[in-house]
Amino acid sequence: MKDLTFYGTSAAEGIPSPFCDCYLCRNAREKGGKEVRKRSMFRINEEITLDLGADSFVQAIMYGDFINLEHVLVTHTHEDHFAYMMMNVRNMATHRIDRPLNYYMTDKAYDILEFYRKSKPILKGCVNELIERNIIAFHRLEFGHAYKISNLEVTPLKGNHYGNMQENSANYIVKLPNGKILFYGLDTGYYLDETFEALKKYHIDYYISECTFGTAKDRGLKPDGHLDVDSCKLVFKNLLEQHTIDEDTKIYLTHINHCHLSTHEDLVEIFDNTDLPCEINVAYDGMSIED
Repeated sequence: MKDLTFYGTSAAEGIPSPFCDCYLCRNAREKGGKEVRKRSMFRINEEITLDLGADSFVQAIMYGDFINLEHVLVTHTHEDHFAYMMMNVRNMATHRIDRPLNYYMTDKAYDILEFYRKSKPILKGCVNELIERNIIAFHRLEFGHAYKISNLEVTPLKGNHYGNMQENSANYIVKLPNGKILFYGLDTGYYLDETFEALKKYHIDYYISECTFGTAKDRGLKPDGHLDVDSCKLVFKNLLEQHTIDEDTKIYLTHINHCHLSTHEDLVEIFDNTDLPCEINVAYDGMSIED
């Protein structure tokens, strides 16, 4: 596998949505390629991923297996980002590394572990056993605190989006081994004041932003939950003004749903024609960032 690779770039329903016959879904079925999007996941390197979600099985086949995967930075507890079945899939491996798969969760997201411990219908009630047998492990992170995970420095910041435990999502600052800063900003609506403030002390080299609702025009300039083209541009302009990003920052857009009826090509054209000085790329499944 290649480092810094998008294993999936869609929102919860995927593109094409399996039950949908809209123009965008028909277009994806006909053209394939960059128009087809699996649920969001970003592989930093062999050891670390951001989310391990609903399409993990096929993503491992297409872009690189999880044999040496040890750390999962969970953005939030929605099932398209955190597929609990993968915990038992790891248990079913007959030849695996002798270390646990570590899940990192912030704030109230960590409380879902207690639900799994007590719920017999979840993974046949075997979560406690998986932890005791060192198949998986869970760790609670605090927003705004820096942690050493593998060879990376990781700091979760609070997102404007709520998961199944009514937790704020985690947007992650990741300091890469070469000193460059990667920011993973999904799922989130318009950034919270405290998040803008926290970002003032960073210069982001690689900025991965969601653009879930594409060209939707009825959501207001500062929507909660998710971003769209217009609110993305406003966030980017604010980050430019506070010098968190500049003309050297590379931006990648992901977590894109099918509701706005803008194809991959449409979004590329839109972001090729902005007054922003940054390089803005519309990510696609299998795309790698050249570090």
